[in-house]
Amino acid sequence: MEHSLILLHDNRQVFTSDEHWLYPLFELELFLKDAAFPLDQLFLKDKIAGKAAASLIVRLGIRNCFIELLSERAIPVFEQYGVKYAYDQLVDHIQCRTEDLITDKMSMEDTYLFLRKRAGKVQGTSLKINSLTVDVAGKRILEKLDLELGRGEQLVVQGENGCGKSTLLRSILGLILPVSGSVSIGEELVGSAKWRKNSALTGYLNQETIKNYFPITAAEVVAIGVSGIKISNRERDYRVELSMRKTGSFHLQNQLYHQLSGGEKQRVSLARCLCQNARILLLDEPTSYLDEKGKEELGELLVDLSRNEAPTMLLVSHDTNWTNQLNWYKKTLKDGRLW
Repeated sequence: MEHSLILLHDNRQVFTSDEHWLYPLFELELFLKDAAFPLDQLFLKDKIAGKAAASLIVRLGIRNCFIELLSERAIPVFEQYGVKYAYDQLVDHIQCRTEDLITDKMSMEDTYLFLRKRAGKVQGTSLKINSLTVDVAGKRILEKLDLELGRGEQLVVQGENGCGKSTLLRSILGLILPVSGSVSIGEELVGSAKWRKNSALTGYLNQETIKNYFPITAAEVVAIGVSGIKISNRERDYRVELSMRKTGSFHLQNQLYHQLSGGEKQRVSLARCLCQNARILLLDEPTSYLDEKGKEELGELLVDLSRNEAPTMLLVSHDTNWTNQLNWYKKTLKDGRLW
């Protein structure tokens, strides 16, 4: 087999890749998004497949495959999801660190997001907080707080009202100067000249506590995300539409923002963040003014963004009933520190 991966439809070659490791399968994912082939009529040929590759093949919806070198760890995955497979050579396992890091406790979606991160297929950037101490109005709010998030990771910070969750976000945004310690986004120290130049990499969703009746449409709110950069009107319109489609809010483009429901406003605000190509999203009590349906829809949207756009996301909330449904890593802010 000349190529590392080949996809056939009715015995006709419709896709090939010469990349290695899991990259051919991620390329195939992009191809299938725009293709109209019935998945049950496709046949995949791959050079080598272990548990990781098998998980991606399952998620792609491929039902039939041939693997030249197949790991025994891939077989339970194929059989659990009804994938028909054949192979030239079967081995106990493949010498790959990724294979060892995938556990049986991980769901298929957890595995997929993990593999995207390993492959660098994420939009997020890293966040590092080192011994951050912050005072507000003479009162100590954060005390030598440490936090580190990798690219594309998500974290929920829980805590009672007034414990400092919003102060934490405002410190990351550079709106509050710390007594000591530091915050870095990617390689840039918050407050530095380089950070100011790239401040659009951080997107922020507030609690929508202020009622604003300014006559601005939803699309104009999203366009604020690119207001600080020089692009053509065509490029601006393209980015606005793409961002609104990704968040399911494009149908709201011509409606006045202040007339939208709480859930619709959150979708538009997320679109604004995507429009500015934010690599880290900070969400401050995003369910404060949402009904149960709005909360459910927001949760589904955030999960979808974490899987597809994969920005780094830090969400603070006291609504534990809702955040528990996200199945993200969680920490509690108490006495100025994260536990």
